[in-house]
Amino acid sequence: MVTRREAIAGLGASLGALGAQLILPGGGAAQERPCLLGEWTGDNFAPMHAIRDGAWRAPLPLPERRVEIAVIGGGLAGLAVASLLKDRDLIVLERETEPGGVAKAGRWRTIDYALGSAYIVDLSMPFGRFYETLGLAPRPVSAPVDRALSGVAGEGDPRDGKWRGAYEALKALLRRLGDGPDFPKMPISEASAPALALDRRSLFDFLRGEHIDAELFGLLDAYCLSALGAPAAEISAYAGVNFLSEINAPIYAFPGGNAAIARAMAARISRAGDGRIVTGAAVYAIEPAADGYARVGWFDALHPGAPRCIEARWAVVAAPYFFASRILRGVDPAATAKLTSLRQGSYLVANCCFEGPPPELRYDSWALGAQNFSDAVNATAVLPAAERPTDHSVLTVYAPFRDPRAGRARLLAGDRAAFAAPLVEELRRFLPEAFGKARLVEARLTRWGHHHLIAEPGIVATMRALPKRFGNVLLAHSDGQGMPAVESAIVEALSAVEIIKKG
Repeated sequence: MVTRREAIAGLGASLGALGAQLILPGGGAAQERPCLLGEWTGDNFAPMHAIRDGAWRAPLPLPERRVEIAVIGGGLAGLAVASLLKDRDLIVLERETEPGGVAKAGRWRTIDYALGSAYIVDLSMPFGRFYETLGLAPRPVSAPVDRALSGVAGEGDPRDGKWRGAYEALKALLRRLGDGPDFPKMPISEASAPALALDRRSLFDFLRGEHIDAELFGLLDAYCLSALGAPAAEISAYAGVNFLSEINAPIYAFPGGNAAIARAMAARISRAGDGRIVTGAAVYAIEPAADGYARVGWFDALHPGAPRCIEARWAVVAAPYFFASRILRGVDPAATAKLTSLRQGSYLVANCCFEGPPPELRYDSWALGAQNFSDAVNATAVLPAAERPTDHSVLTVYAPFRDPRAGRARLLAGDRAAFAAPLVEELRRFLPEAFGKARLVEARLTRWGHHHLIAEPGIVATMRALPKRFGNVLLAHSDGQGMPAVESAIVEALSAVEIIKKG
């Protein structure tokens, strides 16, 4: 789930490079020096907004190149398609300067941290085998994995006290569903009728119907906002139960989060041939063909100028559905209208870099009732104890917006101090031990304007009904499973690869 980057080489030099500083109130011990604010990382809004606003509606130029497979989007799904087809003649067009989508990482001193996607859950088929082909050995996060924070001094995790009975009842319900034939699984094409019935209800309604105590819903809302983009009352019970099942199972994480998976896939693709991943390539149009070759138009995202075009026997659109609908040309307007209507969450991630002895924190800390963030991940908790630094640390703080549209507007405006100040002060209230013997020296902000699909009630039915093939153009993105997860991306990639291999 989120961010970190560069080392500090001295306060004066850092101020020149980073360009901003934040003076924070002291809460106990005074903040001796300003907290630095790094430049934004995350989404590059400009090229996508240009396409949205019609700046690239011109006819495609003559193709300059022909390939067998063009993958549009170098996130997890696009990289998975290309890595599985690495021996074919292919190209990956990625608009950002680095592939990985939301699965990117940064580094501060010796600590790798995630900019977005942080962990995986399922190592069963086909997921475990897929990671093996990449040479990855996922390691479970040490238990206990997380804790819930009330923000009240001296008050422990309520799941160990007043919520114990209610939380055990929730875990028992999820175990029963997980052990039965009607668990809401991926791929969604294999779901049973009882599992699909969950999709017609919200997670809130389903859990209340199962007599899960209402006192847990503050925690469940924080979880759903962080993982699925909306509170429990706005989330499909199918998606919610699928995600919540992880509380009964280990989770697996790499240093720097799921960027390790993206980097392993990118390396596998590049080893098969140079120049296969083209970054800074913003695709603005795709023209499918029933036979022959699809045409793909793109331009340089960092230095927009003349449009370019390639032809491909297969074009795989590994981009969010709402955007795919804007670049597909000549297809059924009813289908693209459904793609456009899907809701996307918006997100801020703050990687908070501390100098000084780090506290003993669990992997994930959930802030009950916090207004400015949902949870904070301890970036070094995935390391063996002997490898954890003793004089610096990083907390990756997730801050999803309850109103995604308003969140996107604020992220686009880009006032870093207005985001950082209240978030850090609330972090100080919920996690005072992080500030006890250490000093916050830098906050690195990452913005995701369309972070992931919001898994609303009915999302699974919608995705099962939507077409994913338009002639020789295939949709392959985690959106297709209705749930924003690494596993969703892999499932969609495998489906597209099967179609291409069959010809």
